Amino acid sequence: MTHGRSKDELEHFIRKLEQQALETAEERQPIYIKAGLKNASLVLDVGCGTGEVTRDVCYHTGGMVIAIDASLELLKVAQRMLAGTHNVQLCIGDAHTLPFNENTFDMVTCNLLLMWVHDPQHVVKEMARVVKPGGKVVATLEPDFGGKIHWPPYPGVDEIFAGRSIKRRGGDPYIGRKLRMLFVNAGLETEVGLGNLRIWDCDEDKASYMKARKFYWNVLRREGLSDEEIERWEEHYLKSIEEGIEFNFFPQFYAIGIKK
Repeated sequence: MTHGRSKDELEHFIRKLEQQALETAEERQPIYIKAGLKNASLVLDVGCGTGEVTRDVCYHTGGMVIAIDASLELLKVAQRMLAGTHNVQLCIGDAHTLPFNENTFDMVTCNLLLMWVHDPQHVVKEMARVVKPGGKVVATLEPDFGGKIHWPPYPGVDEIFAGRSIKRRGGDPYIGRKLRMLFVNAGLETEVGLGNLRIWDCDEDKASYMKARKFYWNVLRREGLSDEEIERWEEHYLKSIEEGIEFNFFPQFYAIGIKK
């Protein structure tokens, strides 16, 4: 899903997705181990996006991975990303109406998907439908911006990055706290947990920001801030990093559901 982004915005969005995948790899790996991904013979990755996370899924299993996304633009990126990965097959399709028979897959995975779909409950039920009895549905990371903590504060910008911009794009910034409900309502025996346990130091935060600087500027411009206002915020943000006092954390949750 590209959420109505222009071509320029889409390019920055794709780079941000790839960056997020790299930065959260260490958080997803223990979830794959806990869920038993290595033993799954047939896996469905829903909302594969650029394919960066799908590549990790493929590396963690000797089975076949079917990766599906509703965006043709993102699937083209995924095709390039997954070139040379031999246990994956890409297809286009909507997570709300998965084009597969029930009881097909050993495991169904998604990452940063439920925050963006129109009806997350229906999507989880669809994932539960196509997984085999005894199989697992795994949402590796879903954030909850309502739990975001940032210091020192910067009124007028903190609210934007604490979920306002996502909500205006049609996403649910509070999806993380709803994972248990979504999985239980889909008839799954459910375990939830916090995926990101480590708080980055200031150098890591700065490196992450600089890689995605254009993405963040686009978000703030879309929210109505002038370049001068963004420059003042950026100066404040980088100054707090140089002083070693900047603190930034928001929780990302996972859920593992077993089909009864």
